[in-house]
Amino acid sequence: MTKALARTLPRPSGRHAAGRVTLRLVDWSRPDPWVPEQPYRELMVSLWYPSDGGGRPALYLRQGAAASVEGCDFTGVGLHTEEGAAVLRGEKRPVLLFSPDFGLPRDLCTTLAEDLASHGYVVVTIDHTYETAVDFPAGRITERRADRARIPARVEDVRTVLAKLASLAEGRMPGDGQLPPGLGAVLDLNRLGAFGHGAGGGTVAEAMYRDNRLRAGVVLDGEFLPPMPGHDLDRPVLLFGSEDANRTHLTDPAAESFWARHRGWRRDLQLVGTTTLSFTDCEPLLLPDPERLGSTAPGKVVTATRTHVRAFFDLHLRDRATQLFDGALSRCPEIRFIR
Repeated sequence: MTKALARTLPRPSGRHAAGRVTLRLVDWSRPDPWVPEQPYRELMVSLWYPSDGGGRPALYLRQGAAASVEGCDFTGVGLHTEEGAAVLRGEKRPVLLFSPDFGLPRDLCTTLAEDLASHGYVVVTIDHTYETAVDFPAGRITERRADRARIPARVEDVRTVLAKLASLAEGRMPGDGQLPPGLGAVLDLNRLGAFGHGAGGGTVAEAMYRDNRLRAGVVLDGEFLPPMPGHDLDRPVLLFGSEDANRTHLTDPAAESFWARHRGWRRDLQLVGTTTLSFTDCEPLLLPDPERLGSTAPGKVVTATRTHVRAFFDLHLRDRATQLFDGALSRCPEIRFIR
């Protein structure tokens, strides 16, 4: 049965309007991990940014992405973003990369991406080709071929995107698509962070081991690899889990090893009355569904998720003090402090 949906995502809480552009990126230096006969890796990404208006209404999930989310009709869902809008100039913006869970499209966390852009971040969402259906230009769709996430390949996707962002910041066109003038000029690649959901959370953790340009990371219900031998991580990490995670980090040896090897700022939080889908747009869009989404009201889940993810990056990329991670001082009763 196809689930009924709300027709519009929650309104962003920041003062800026959001713009979005979509790019096809090609890494000619490595073959595709899922199609070895293809001598290059191609990716689709979306860039969300504070805008100055002048764009057209952005669409939600494209054909292939929408079909990949089983049991949901995403037709006609409204966003609060303009496609191709002018860039809001005047200051450099911290940049956040997002990696989705296995089998899910990059834009299924648009609620978070729009909100972060409204608060002054540039957010780059990444599809890991062949781990989900991906819509490429001219109506071409690559279907899912993988039966599991391959996190090392995903980490290389993240590094490809970082290289392309460096090209954009230097004034070069990094891929196929149309960019508004001045987008590269507002990227502050000295303030890079990353967040990911499920396998994307594990991707963020592993990418932070491999690339010290990433200064802070949020792991939403993450799947972990064992830490790299001889490597400790000293940059800030927030583990942010659902109550009903399939692989809770409290019983995952790889997650425990990751925690033990971490030497920097760290917090481990749980969002009560939720499942792993609660971190996606399914939470605000699906009608109340305790089995799939947990018992906490959608508005409270969305507010708690947005507030804690943004406060973490504000603290570590913008030096904005917060008491939100001080245990008993948290103003959000839906949050349980694990450690």
